Amino acid sequence: MEQYFVNQTIERDSFRISDKELYKHLATVLRHKSGDVIYLVDDKNELYQATIDQVDTENKFVQFNVKKSSKPTTELPIDVTIACSLSKKDKVEWITQKATELGAKKIIFFNSQYSIMNWKANVVEKKIVRLQEIAKNAAQQSKRRMIPKVSYLKDISELDDSTDDLKLIAYEESAKDGETSILAQSLASQPKSAICIFGPEGGLSSEEVTDLQNNEFVSIGLGPRIMRAETAPMYFLSVLSYNYELNAK
Repeated sequence: MEQYFVNQTIERDSFRISDKELYKHLATVLRHKSGDVIYLVDDKNELYQATIDQVDTENKFVQFNVKKSSKPTTELPIDVTIACSLSKKDKVEWITQKATELGAKKIIFFNSQYSIMNWKANVVEKKIVRLQEIAKNAAQQSKRRMIPKVSYLKDISELDDSTDDLKLIAYEESAKDGETSILAQSLASQPKSAICIFGPEGGLSSEEVTDLQNNEFVSIGLGPRIMRAETAPMYFLSVLSYNYELNAK
């Protein structure tokens, strides 16, 4: 069943969509007609079953009869932020899409000492708009109740003041040393929010790791294998899903 986000609060049993892009998608591309049913998520992250009452091709709007859905939430029970050093364009887009599918609430990209990519100031806004659209489409496809916020930081040090309950660094040196238990032990405390930082292809520098550790970040290994920069965040999110959703008691 299709699902779409609307930038409005659904307050009545009757709801109208006049957004040009969404109207075109529903009426022109998919050729929906009266009686068809889709799902809508409003700006309060509430899910509604929406039955099309009218497709007005002259005034270009779609009118729905809506009712609040009783479907269980699809959101992770922990607010998760993944913070990744800049990678090549296709990897940044892939990370955004897959992290959204796996339940991240926030996705941050940042510059670090060994980043192989740097964004010039005049392109940052355009890139974030593009990534936010990718997150929106992925959230709709995966039936999320919210769209993750995608943002950019000029330097890794801007992550120092994070207020998340659990502050982690996926550090390959920890994996090489055979560290395997800190992540599991950290999750046992049932934190309400977590952030995990992931370095670029060349890894984080020892100076960057030390600075983060001085700001209450903990270095963890993600198993015995060294993963690619774009794989490690997906492994982390999958671990959280298993811990909080599949293995929940």
